Amino acid sequence: MQFRRRKFLQLAGAAPLSAALATVALLIPTSGVLLGSFAADCGDSNCGAGQAITFRQGPNFNHALPAGWSVLEENNTMLRLQSGDQSAEISVAGIGGLKQQLTPEVFAFQRMAALGLTGVRFTSVVYIIPMAAYDGAAVMDVTYTAPAGRMHGLVISNVATIYNRNVFDRTDGVMALVGAKERVWDGYAKWLPEVALQAVHTGPNPFDAPRRDAEPASQADHIVSAHRDWAKRTWDELVVYRAKSQQP
Repeated sequence: MQFRRRKFLQLAGAAPLSAALATVALLIPTSGVLLGSFAADCGDSNCGAGQAITFRQGPNFNHALPAGWSVLEENNTMLRLQSGDQSAEISVAGIGGLKQQLTPEVFAFQRMAALGLTGVRFTSVVYIIPMAAYDGAAVMDVTYTAPAGRMHGLVISNVATIYNRNVFDRTDGVMALVGAKERVWDGYAKWLPEVALQAVHTGPNPFDAPRRDAEPASQADHIVSAHRDWAKRTWDELVVYRAKSQQP
């Protein structure tokens, strides 16, 4: 199957989003695949892959939490998780009511800049089926500089373009960023992004974008279940696609 090559995105008044936005694809959903076990800490060549994780319901998010990891921050617009040895992090950041139309790539770039991350470079982009309540999504390989140093990772970006009587009203979006120090990223790359995909906002007005009223417990359970199905399907499709793209 042939996929068209995407032109490089340029940000007005800022650096290019990437020097090489290479791979572009639309991932078609298939049947879900059960999650395997995940890692705890980066103490060996595979960063502990194979150890158990638990699921945690916090004040705002339902999310996976690998053994040995901690919750650094949780509020209505942000969830941050960190490994025990501080070599890796997951950041889920969202915002609503942006008065400009944004692609998933530009939204992710802006959110990373808002988090104080610099030297952001997307090296590929793959378009995916978005999560519920969003209409555009992409997965990008990324490198960037954080307070801990140079990082390598993956960012999953979802955007919703809201119209009022056919007139653009706002953009809402959410980004899940998975990053680890460059020297250990290979040990996290095969399992940590799926952990990040599991995070879902379960509050009444996620990311300060009031799209739904407070849900009864039964509806919240449905949201979590449906989101986990999407996360499993999305990660499985991405793994299969990348494996095929690397074949000679």
